[in-house]
Amino acid sequence: MTGRGWILLVAALALVGAVVVAVPRLEGGEPVIEMVSELVVGAAPREVGIELSDEGAGLRTLEVRLAHAGGETALLDRRFPGGWLQGGARGTDRQHLVVRVDAGSLGLADGDAELVVAARDWSWRGAFAGNRSELRIPVRIDTLPPRLDVESGLTYVHRGGSAAVVYRVDPDAAEHGVRVGDAVFHGFSLNGDSSRKLALFAVPVDAPPEPAVYVVAVDAAGNETQASFPARILEREFERATVSLPAGFLTRVVSALASATGVRTDDPVAAFQEINVEIRRRNEDRIREVVRGSGNERYWEGAFSQLPGSVVTSGFAEQRSYRVEGRPVSEARHYGFDLASTRAAPVTAANAGVVLFADDLGIYGNCVILDHGQGLTSLYGHLSRLDVQVGDRVAKDQPLGLSGATGLAGGDHLHFAILVGGTYVDPLEWWDPKWVHSHVETRIGTGE
Repeated sequence: MTGRGWILLVAALALVGAVVVAVPRLEGGEPVIEMVSELVVGAAPREVGIELSDEGAGLRTLEVRLAHAGGETALLDRRFPGGWLQGGARGTDRQHLVVRVDAGSLGLADGDAELVVAARDWSWRGAFAGNRSELRIPVRIDTLPPRLDVESGLTYVHRGGSAAVVYRVDPDAAEHGVRVGDAVFHGFSLNGDSSRKLALFAVPVDAPPEPAVYVVAVDAAGNETQASFPARILEREFERATVSLPAGFLTRVVSALASATGVRTDDPVAAFQEINVEIRRRNEDRIREVVRGSGNERYWEGAFSQLPGSVVTSGFAEQRSYRVEGRPVSEARHYGFDLASTRAAPVTAANAGVVLFADDLGIYGNCVILDHGQGLTSLYGHLSRLDVQVGDRVAKDQPLGLSGATGLAGGDHLHFAILVGGTYVDPLEWWDPKWVHSHVETRIGTGE
């Protein structure tokens, strides 16, 4: 081959190499930006996540600006490593970033704004400017907290007991209710008035001493208003009880429940400990999940009914120490009441409601949970037979099933409990017509 031929061959090979390099670098895929479709920013700073990806040339830049009535403010300007020849560096094909929007520090006035998010890649397209994509996110600046007015006056509530508060709140409040320490009790619309609300609340048995009690409202922007009211907490002591576990209970009841719940059965005492702690925790989590389904409609009326012909055989929220041959093996707080009656006694609804749950529930055996509306629910455990199903609407004193010894029960009885917003409360209050009248009905306008 002549010298000229070699030159032409080298030039051709160089051209092919350039094409091989250039074609991928000229790819036309734009960076992908994923984030919220709209944004509400309140008085508190708001952090917003941004997911970026570019599977071709790799990410090159990201710019975030906020366009508002006063002009435009740069919030983020990020450059990603890479180069014209090789494209984005390793790891720049996908990025997660967070942008902070602080209306206060930026001096933003309430009103509409727009978040402009633009990304470029390392493509040679556009005279090496790269492919560009842009998102424009509507933003509403709202730094005013919702208005809140508490109507209820002096309120007495026992530890482990219930109470009711009525208040008015702006319609734009996304969440509202009562906080007792760390516990939150959601409010519901009252008597068809969109601004007038009712919150049934409780002081949990394990709440800290003298917990703060106040009504709270939070809007979609996260602005929060708190309003205190004269709530007086009446302290009380809860019983302690010792429960002996006979050998027959361990071999018969505990072993059967252990097998059903996936607990090892080779050591009955260890099995009881796991059931009493871990399985109980799972069951209580499930109960809290179920009662969150309590709706706005009020079904209950007047005092709740105790199981006919029954005797209370336990104290509310008693702290139980379980022993085997005199040796302590486990502890648990027993919420609700054990109600003893005849074997396979008809179990009836303590008040009108809708069935939220009717199935096996671990330590509670065959269990029914009723929604009485506005965060008030009741639980019926250890049933030998279920006569209702989820979604059934039941009247007060309507049969739900038969008492039994299913679950972690040593004999035929009914475990009965009442919950307010997922917190166990003393059923004695709700069984008392005078208490229901004075503490709840008169407040919500049904007890005149």
